[in-house]
Amino acid sequence: MNEAIRVSLISLGCARNLVDSEVLLGHVAEEGLQVVRESEDADVVVVNTCGFIDAAKQESIDTILEACRLKDEGVVKGVVAVGCLAQRYADDLRTSIPEVDAVLGISDYSGVPALVRKIVNGNEKRMVATIDGGRPKSARSDVGRMLLTPKSFAYLRVSEGCDHTCAFCAIPSMRGRNRSKPIDVILEEARGLVDRGVREIVLVAEDSTAYGLDIDRKRRIHELVAAVADVPGVVWVRLMYAYPHTVLPELTAVMREHPRVVPYLDIPVQHITSAMLKGMRRGVSKEQVAGILWRLRDEVPGIAVRTTFITGFPGETDQDQDELRAFVEEYRFERMGVFTYSHEEGTRAFDREDLVPAELAEERRAELMAIQKRIHVARNQSLVGTRAEVLIDGLAPDGVTWLGRTFADAPEVDGTVRVRAEGLEPGAFVDVEITGCDEYDLDAQLLDPADTQPEGAR
Repeated sequence: MNEAIRVSLISLGCARNLVDSEVLLGHVAEEGLQVVRESEDADVVVVNTCGFIDAAKQESIDTILEACRLKDEGVVKGVVAVGCLAQRYADDLRTSIPEVDAVLGISDYSGVPALVRKIVNGNEKRMVATIDGGRPKSARSDVGRMLLTPKSFAYLRVSEGCDHTCAFCAIPSMRGRNRSKPIDVILEEARGLVDRGVREIVLVAEDSTAYGLDIDRKRRIHELVAAVADVPGVVWVRLMYAYPHTVLPELTAVMREHPRVVPYLDIPVQHITSAMLKGMRRGVSKEQVAGILWRLRDEVPGIAVRTTFITGFPGETDQDQDELRAFVEEYRFERMGVFTYSHEEGTRAFDREDLVPAELAEERRAELMAIQKRIHVARNQSLVGTRAEVLIDGLAPDGVTWLGRTFADAPEVDGTVRVRAEGLEPGAFVDVEITGCDEYDLDAQLLDPADTQPEGAR
């Protein structure tokens, strides 16, 4: 009996990319190929690339080159590049890294197992020259994917693509226009995730608040969030990637009133001054952005708001930075990330000549993150001595500390709670007392079970 062909996948980039990786591995496993964790143990290495900004592109290229090194050394037989970078720069990859056996853009990846077999059996004839992944024209069902997240949570993609034309962003050129999944498909996926033991469902998309617009010209994300939260077995539902001026009162009402929708919203606003927002083509003014953010505080008491900003966008002045700094200090975001502008070809800002020096952009980024660090430390210190419900994700490398999250922490991008205890497992909800903290994470001890609340309670 022949041994199964072994496939290792390296997934880079965002949560949407991770879902693509899980779908790809689902096809691989369904076709009888063996999935292995380490590249050195594989026959073929698949790299799911990110092409969003310069740093992500470089990471993708470096990862492909490392896989090709294993091929040159005879450790693996083939290397396949898929995903956003492959979609955006297919010809460049084919020319500059000829060791890659195949380059596929964003597709349903159902043909990957057959491709892998051809590579291993020596039947591929420079398939990089003929294979084009072909961006899907409609949103795909992700049923049957192989989960790469712990049992505690899973991402659920509600739509693909984006209709916005933000001047700094190349995503629409890679992912296409917004395409919403039918709600019955999403609910089928949610039920399947619960059947596999998932406790928290994290809804993701390029623009989650556009859900439904392409179906019946209505924003229906609030209906979808409530419907997913109503699936038996779901404990937490979290929403990521909301577009600022499209957060309707119907959505905040669901976040406020539904016991299984956590009061948390990821809403990347990118900047605060009207001049920068106009230059970025965000379609909203400073007054509108500020109004929406303060409305979140009013309409969802206790909400944790996460956002991201870009420093160094072309034309950004010291005054723009001063206004942004003042707003960050005033609003006190619970969670915040800052990125320097990445000059991306194919975007509307690429031809602008009023570029901000990279060193200055980095100084501004560091200044904002220093402010946010102080805010975060003060908030963490204020939590010492309080109680919290924590969802356990897994065991820390030390083998004795469990890592979990509060409702205010999205997986992989926010902080963690370190709980020293025995007998826990991923997916468990535990009530704890916060006993200490550092810059971004919390320490906690278990409370007596008699004092705990029902799981999922706020």
